[in-house]
Amino acid sequence: MKRPISNALGQKASPALVPMMDLWQRAQSLADRLPAHQIRADKRLHAAQKGVHGRRRAGPGDSFWQFRPYENGEQASNIDWRRSARSDALYVRQQEWETAQNVWFWVDSSASMQFRSPLAQDSKADRAILLALATARLLTGAGERVGLYGQHEKAAGGRFGLERLLEAISRTRMTDCPPFPQSKPLDRHAHLILIGDFLGEEDDTRQKLRQLVGLGVAGHLMQIVDPVESDFPYRGRVRFSGMEHEDSLLLDRADDLADSYRKRMKAWSSMLGDMTRRAGWTHSVHRSDHSPALALLTLIALTGRTG
Repeated sequence: MKRPISNALGQKASPALVPMMDLWQRAQSLADRLPAHQIRADKRLHAAQKGVHGRRRAGPGDSFWQFRPYENGEQASNIDWRRSARSDALYVRQQEWETAQNVWFWVDSSASMQFRSPLAQDSKADRAILLALATARLLTGAGERVGLYGQHEKAAGGRFGLERLLEAISRTRMTDCPPFPQSKPLDRHAHLILIGDFLGEEDDTRQKLRQLVGLGVAGHLMQIVDPVESDFPYRGRVRFSGMEHEDSLLLDRADDLADSYRKRMKAWSSMLGDMTRRAGWTHSVHRSDHSPALALLTLIALTGRTG
């Protein structure tokens, strides 16, 4: 069910959020196709496959009952009133398989992400934001915590965590940032999801990616490409203009370069994939003329698989 962005935030939308209204509502519709209860069920199954068995007591062990603070946006039925009555705070009882994962997102806002060809459904930037918000909506609905990497100190769950992520993305949406985030330490049980086109100088890309995969956390790199970047359908005399301060390039016979261009793009994606896989991360490519639903399923499946 769609909600106006003003209702989602509990107040009138700020000017910075107005351009995000369409993306936010699309993200809700996309996420609603995959119910959060299915993610919780997948998490239970994953825990069971790892040999996790419940115990009805708090304490150390492979699986146990524990209390954690109640978070804004959670259902009141989750509150353990007996435990809460012994303090001034509200607490929720949970098992280890229910313990929230911290899932961190990074969404590329570099200038090249604003590109959208006539063949694409969205700009690369809008598709990246759409997938991040839809994934976060599902994860918070399933009890996970989310945050924007490089912007938040701690991940947060529930409605508060989702709204905070939305606001942070809206602030960074039109800023021209580097094609990779600066590496910052994360808890070793965290997940890091990077969504962007990852087009940059090869040496710098290798260095930045090496730093990120060296964090020791589970990670996924989703590469967003426009269909013309993948297929290079140009013919004849074409002028190409750079989006990140590069000089323009005039080709008299663009089709003469088509094969070599496609091979280079394929090699670039293979390099990203090889580097991530060697570190135990995962890598996928998503075209902005394809349905975002499959990409969303990929991200959700990977957060469950690596948890």
